[in-house]
Amino acid sequence: MRAQFQSHFGGAQDLSVVMAPGRVNLIGEYTDFNDGFVLPMTVDRGVYIGIRPRRDDRVSVISLKFNETVTYDLGAFAQPKAGHWSCYVLGVVEELRLLGLISSGFEAVIDGNLNLGAGLSSSAAVETATALALQTIFKFTMPRADIAALCQRVEHRYAGVMCGIMDQFASGLGRANHALMLDCRSLSYVDIPVTLGDHRVVIISSEVKRELAASAYNERRAQCEEGVALFKQYDPSVRALRDVTLDQVNAHASELSDIVRRRCSHVVSENMRVLNASAALGGGDLEAFGALMNASHQSLRDDFEVSCDELDCLVDIAQGTAGVLGSRMTGAGFGGCTVTLVHQDAIEGLKARLADYEARFALK
Repeated sequence: MRAQFQSHFGGAQDLSVVMAPGRVNLIGEYTDFNDGFVLPMTVDRGVYIGIRPRRDDRVSVISLKFNETVTYDLGAFAQPKAGHWSCYVLGVVEELRLLGLISSGFEAVIDGNLNLGAGLSSSAAVETATALALQTIFKFTMPRADIAALCQRVEHRYAGVMCGIMDQFASGLGRANHALMLDCRSLSYVDIPVTLGDHRVVIISSEVKRELAASAYNERRAQCEEGVALFKQYDPSVRALRDVTLDQVNAHASELSDIVRRRCSHVVSENMRVLNASAALGGGDLEAFGALMNASHQSLRDDFEVSCDELDCLVDIAQGTAGVLGSRMTGAGFGGCTVTLVHQDAIEGLKARLADYEARFALK
C-alpha cells in the first residue's frame, strides 16, 4: 500500500494505512432489518486504505481494483451513481463533512482482497475502512457503534440499499476468532469464542456475482413490513418481525398472501435459530450448530426464496460429504458464497466433489 500510494501521490510522508475486514454470516439472514439477531464473524480478508490529509479542500481517491480516480472539492459534492464503488467512499466523506468532522481535503488509495459481490460485505468493509481512515487523520471521536450506524446510512442514502446494520457492525466491531451475536434492535452484542477443535469454517464461492440492490433485497424488506402492518393491528406492541411468534404467523396465515406469510415464517424462525445456534456454539455443540445451518438454508431457499441453483448445488454437495456438519448460503443470496462447517480431514474430499459443480455450471 505504501508503494502504491507513493507511486500515485509522490512520497509517503504522513501516510496512514487502515484495514477493515469483511465478514461471513454464520447464521441469521434477513433478520437484521427486522430488528432481529445475527451471528457473523470477520474473515481474514478486507479493504485497505492508505490516506493522508491535504492543506486545501481537494479530495482525491484512487481505487486500484477498478483503476479509477475520483477528484472533487469538499463542499462541491456530487452524488455518485448508486452502486458505483465511489458512492460507498464519498458517502462516508459527505456524512462526516456534514457533521463538521472533516477539516480539509485528503488523498487516498483503496485496495483489498475481498471478492466483490460474493456476500462477504465488501461494501461495508469499504465504508468502515473509509470512516476509520478519516478518523485516523482528522482525530475525531466516534464510537465504533456510531460509525457502523453512519455507514448504514450511507448504504441507504447513497447506494439505495435499505440494509440492516449487521455488515457494518461486524466489520467495525468484530474480533478475531470470535462470532458476534448481535441484537439488531438494541445493538447489544456478545462475543462468542469460535472453538472448533478439528473442525473448520469453509467459505465457497459460487462464482455468481450479484448486485445487492438488483437482487430483490428491497422487495423482501417491503414484504416483511407488509406482514408487520398486519400483526400490529392485533398487537400494537409489534414493531418488527422480531416481536412476532410462529404461532402468530400461523394464526393469521389466511390474512397474509402466501408470499408474505412465507417471508414472515423465515424471519421469525431464523431469529430462533440464531439464538439456538449461539447457545450451541458457546457450548461447543457443533453438531447442533450444523443442523441449524442446514435448516437455515432450507428456509432461505423455500420461504424467503433468495437462493439460486448454484448455491443449492454447493449446499447439496457439502451436506452430502462425510465430515460436514452443516452448510448454508450466506449473505443476500442470488449468488455469492456458501458457508460450511466441516471436519478438517474432510476438506480435501469436499474440494474434490466441487468438480461436479464446476462441470454442471461450465466453470472450466
